Amino acid sequence: MNPDTTTMMDAKTGEIPANLTDNIIQEVQQNSAVMSLGKAVPMNKPRERFTFVTGLGAYWVDEGQRIETSKPTWQEAWMNAHKMGVIVPVTKETLSYSVNDFFSLMQAQIAQALYRKFDQASLMGNDNPFAQSVLGSALLAKQTVTETNNKYDDVSNAMAFLEDHDLDANGIAAPRSERRKYRATKDGNGLPIFNSATTNTPADVLGLPIGWAPQGSWDKAKASELLADWNNVYYGILQSINYEVLTEATLTTVKDSNGDPLNLAERDMAAIKATFSPAFMVIKDEATAAIVPSGSTGKANANPARQDVKKKGTSSDATTPDAGSGSKSGTASK
Repeated sequence: MNPDTTTMMDAKTGEIPANLTDNIIQEVQQNSAVMSLGKAVPMNKPRERFTFVTGLGAYWVDEGQRIETSKPTWQEAWMNAHKMGVIVPVTKETLSYSVNDFFSLMQAQIAQALYRKFDQASLMGNDNPFAQSVLGSALLAKQTVTETNNKYDDVSNAMAFLEDHDLDANGIAAPRSERRKYRATKDGNGLPIFNSATTNTPADVLGLPIGWAPQGSWDKAKASELLADWNNVYYGILQSINYEVLTEATLTTVKDSNGDPLNLAERDMAAIKATFSPAFMVIKDEATAAIVPSGSTGKANANPARQDVKKKGTSSDATTPDAGSGSKSGTASK
C-alpha cells in the first residue's frame, strides 16, 4: 500500500504510517502530564519486570576484624501495557483522502483523545486498567495535604513528605484551574509569590516545574495537585498505532444533539478507531504526594508499588495483580 495514493476507503484497517505515528506519539508525550514529567522506559513485551535490591550497607573495618554482611531484600515491580482505543467521528467525505493526508489532518484529534484518556487513568485512577495511579500511590503512602488558601504552605508541606524519605519532588501535575490560586498567593507585602516578572502564568512553584494536565483528564473532587519524584514514575509505549474505519457502528459514548447514541449509518458519517498500548507504573509509593480538597473522593492503590520477590517455585503474580479500578482496556471518544 502506498499511503500517498491509497485512500482511506480502500485501506480500512492497518497501521498509521510510521512518520505520522511518531508525530502522534510525540504530541501525546508533550501534552500528557504524566509523560511530560515521568520517565520513559522501553517496552519490548506486554509485561516488563523490574527488580530492586534494598538493605545493602557499608561498614568501617579495623585490621583483622570480620567484615559484617548485609542482608539485602529483593523486591520486584511489574509494568503492564494495556490496549487503549479511541474513536474519532469524521465525515464520509474525508475517506476519499489518501492515508497520509487523512492522518495528517486527524493527528491532533487522535493525540488529544489518547493523552486525555491516559492521564485520566494514570493520574487519577479513573477507568484505570493499571494497578496504580499517582494519586493512588500518594493515598496508599498516606502522603496527602488538605488544601488551604495558601498554596505556598500546601506545596511546601507536600514536598516535606518526600524529603522525609530522602527524596526530592521534581515536578507538579495540576489542572489549569489552579493557576488563579497561584496568582492569588501573596507575600507579607501583598505581592504575588509565584508569578514571574514577565508573565502572569507561573512556570514553577517553589522551583518545581508544572505539568499542566490536559483538559478533561483531571478529577477536581479527588486532588488539586500531585507532586512526585517523577524519576520513580515510569511509562512506556509497546507498539505502533493501528486503525480501523467504522461506517456502520453506533457510538454509545458519543451523543447527538438529542442525547442519543451517534448512529454512523443514519448520519452518513464514519469514524476512525485507533488503538495503541501504553504502560504505566509507580515504583516508589513514597515518591508521591497529593494536595487534596476537603472530602476528597480518591482511592488508594490496592497494593504497594513493590513486592518482595517470591521464593523459587512460587508465583509473584499472586501478590502483584495488575488490576485497577476499571476494565483491562480503555476506550475514549473525541
